[in-house]
Formats: sequence, structure tokens, C-alpha cells
Amino acid sequence: MAKIVGILGGMGPLASLDLQLKIIENTVAQKDQDHLHVITDCHSQIPDRTEAILHGGEDPLPKLLESVERLDKAGAQVLIMACNTAHYYLNEMKKHTSVPFLSIVETAAEAARKTGAKRVAVFSTTATQAIGLYEKACRERGMEVLDLSKEDNELVMHAVYELKAGEMHARAKEMKKLLDRKRAEGAELFLLACTELPIYFRKNELEGIFIDPTEELAREVIVYAGGEVKEK
Repeated sequence: MAKIVGILGGMGPLASLDLQLKIIENTVAQKDQDHLHVITDCHSQIPDRTEAILHGGEDPLPKLLESVERLDKAGAQVLIMACNTAHYYLNEMKKHTSVPFLSIVETAAEAARKTGAKRVAVFSTTATQAIGLYEKACRERGMEVLDLSKEDNELVMHAVYELKAGEMHARAKEMKKLLDRKRAEGAELFLLACTELPIYFRKNELEGIFIDPTEELAREVIVYAGGEVKEK
């Protein structure tokens, strides 16, 4: 019997829906009953992770644990988070539940390794970069991670927070130039390591060889939960 999937969402709400949509889109199904049982807790009141990690803002862990508890009580048998930066708290969260977590960071880094790319660029929140979540996971797998300047990071953050506010096309021309610069520096692959970024890149039809961590996590949880995943 397939396992029930619990999504810790709300970080942001659109990213939560994107993750659930990708679970649906990547599942082999001929009828409703072929899809997984998914419970999404879109807890948008979880405090901002970047603000907490970098600037001493309100700790998001208590509300993250509230979400874990709700999903646990609802019957979730595997947990995933629709937020890359929140994985900073993953080890602490694991102490408060017996339900297993799948990590978007480990899943995406492994997908990047399988491409054979040796030099990668990671686009993420400043907090995800500062704590080195993807940098560590990629380097452990033999990949070099190209540095982003302060200005590059500010551009990525602007795109993320504008999308959270409903603006889908903020600074798309500047983002294209950033992609071109990183390719010129030798980037063979781009990891879109904030759950808003795959949405932003799709909406703006930005071109490149990308790893979409949200989609990789969706595919991973389908297999783990006992569904049938579509071939790429």
C-alpha cells in the first residue's frame, strides 16, 4: 500500500502548490486512485527563514514543528518541505517525529551529480548560501560550485521576494545576463535552489541546463511512497 505524503508548505504558498502539482504531473496514473494520498499543510505564518538565520529574526522552528505535528496526526508517513532554506532546521525537526523526511537538498545534489556536470552555479536565498546547504552537498559529490557576487545574490533575492508578492517578471533581463555570465565562467548546470525560482524561470522562459529541486523531490517522494514515476 502506498504511503501518505505530508508536505510542510506555506514557504511560500505558491511553492507549496508547485510541489504538489509536480507530484501529480510526475506520477503515472490512469485514474484518480493511481495518484498518491498527499496532505499539504500550507502554514504561511511560519516566520521568514532568511531573516531568522541571517538577521536574528523570529525563530521559525516552533511553527515548523507545529506543521510536523499536524501532518503526523493527520497520518503522514513521509514528510517533505517546500522550502530549501528551511532545511537548515531539518536535523532538529527530525528529533521531534518518527516520520521520515526526504531532503530536497540531498535529492537535488544527487540529480546534479548524475548529469556528469563538474562546475555548477547555485541560485538560492542568501541564507541558503550563507549556511552552505547546496555548496556542501555538491562538493561532497565532486562538483565545483561557482561563487556568486553580492550583486548576483541580491538579484536572485529580488526575484524570489517579488514572486512571493505576485510579481512574476521582476528583472528577468538582468537574470538572463546573470545566466550568460555564469556560463561564460564555466557553469555547466544551474541549481534553482529556492522553491520560487523554478516558477520564476518557467514564467520568464529563461533558458539553460537547470536542476529543479522541487521536481526532483517530487519524483523522489513518488518512488519512496510507492507510486509509479514517469520516465523523463
